[in-house]
Amino acid sequence: MLKQVTDYALYRWRYIIGYVFLIASVSAIFYLVSFHVPGALRQGEIDAALQSGALSVEALEPRMVIDLPYHILQRATMTVFGVTILGIKLPSVILGVLTTIGIFLLVRTWFRRNVAVIATITAVTSSQFLFLLQDGTSHIAFSFIMIWLLFAATYVTRNKAFGTLWKVLTGVLMATAVYTPLGIYLVIAVLTTTFFHPHIRYTILRFSRPRLWIGIGLALVSLTPLIYATTIDSKVLLTLLGLPTGEVHLMKNLTEIVLNLFGFAAEPTSYVMRPAYSLGLFLLIAVGVYKLITYKYTARSYITLMLGLVMAPLVLLNPERLYNLFPLACLMIALGIATLITDWYRLFPRNPYARIAGLLPLSAIVLGIVYSGVVRFTGNYLYSGQVLSHYSTDTRQLQQIFEKNQPSAKTTLLVVTPKELPFYAMMAYYDTRFTVTTTYSPGKQLTIVSHDFYHSSKPAGEVTQIITNRMSNDSDRFYIYKTPAT
Repeated sequence: MLKQVTDYALYRWRYIIGYVFLIASVSAIFYLVSFHVPGALRQGEIDAALQSGALSVEALEPRMVIDLPYHILQRATMTVFGVTILGIKLPSVILGVLTTIGIFLLVRTWFRRNVAVIATITAVTSSQFLFLLQDGTSHIAFSFIMIWLLFAATYVTRNKAFGTLWKVLTGVLMATAVYTPLGIYLVIAVLTTTFFHPHIRYTILRFSRPRLWIGIGLALVSLTPLIYATTIDSKVLLTLLGLPTGEVHLMKNLTEIVLNLFGFAAEPTSYVMRPAYSLGLFLLIAVGVYKLITYKYTARSYITLMLGLVMAPLVLLNPERLYNLFPLACLMIALGIATLITDWYRLFPRNPYARIAGLLPLSAIVLGIVYSGVVRFTGNYLYSGQVLSHYSTDTRQLQQIFEKNQPSAKTTLLVVTPKELPFYAMMAYYDTRFTVTTTYSPGKQLTIVSHDFYHSSKPAGEVTQIITNRMSNDSDRFYIYKTPAT
């Protein structure tokens, strides 16, 4: 008797194999990217760390409420791991891993399991997501909130088990979204879909009225710091709404967006590589957009279209927030993959061998997209001078100096400029091995002078070692001075 396709172990275990491949490959890539590529900090990450370190209930400045949940998490990781590469970037890595899980769960809920596996691995290995994963700023918070908000809201409307849990999670994510720039539009999109889609409206009307009012009351309480901050400083509200506080140059913004999206031959002019997505991902996204426009009667289509229409003009006003389109790109990638698989199956509705044969070119496409995404990212953030010029390895090199010399508490003196003082003072607060000053004076301590201070003041004394990085310009990062004999 001839064997059927379903008799083969490879077919029966295909989802387990897919899950194992997904977890193993993504874990390896995330480990490589998180702290080793580029393994340095840009000014935005330093500013984010300073904002997290400055959090104080007694002296809460209005602008501190922007991305407040992220900065609370970053303050916690810096308390545990210090002001290091790990302590600064770990919050983004945590949210990145949770976002990856959320993408898989959301796509599996909206589509099929095979689409979830393929879409997740192609989306999270894109250069755009890998940048968000390792960037020690709140940029990834928007993607995390949007993915999990859509997933939790989907489970609320489908009356799944643990219904109260999903309702509470949806409410918490909505409150968190309001603290994130442009996050209010996620809340508006979800609530608007609730009113316009018949099935969702029917489900909401069946909610317990007392619990609903309790939830609304708790939401208002959680927004108290935000209401206080926006009342004192109106610019906080404008920032959260994504409305520019200065002059807007629409043509300049449009040019920047086009180059960041389609500039395959354009040189990067900032810390962001170009283009944001590879050509293969663009084609999948295009297929997904076409399918979304032609099939728009489901709840997921309603909310996706609404978010797309809202986010497009906001990104045009704020081109630096192009990364906020990543969740929508994920959904379009999933829809594009689902369309390709479904159309192929329609060609051979009763031929399982033809279906399997169709997976071979699809597998080659997916592996090619994954490989190109990882290689493009690592290549740019390891070897591109235009990109790496925006990053500094000073924090890592300073830690290496301490590990090599193994100083005891407060036996090392770091001399920096007044501009550098806030960051290194915060670093010294969590690391008791050194103290920071802006004045050089020879002493019995091990003295380290920063690049900026050395070139601005030319301190006297005998330099025993110059710590350099691999950049061609300004590579002399620290000067270690000889300690006078006791």
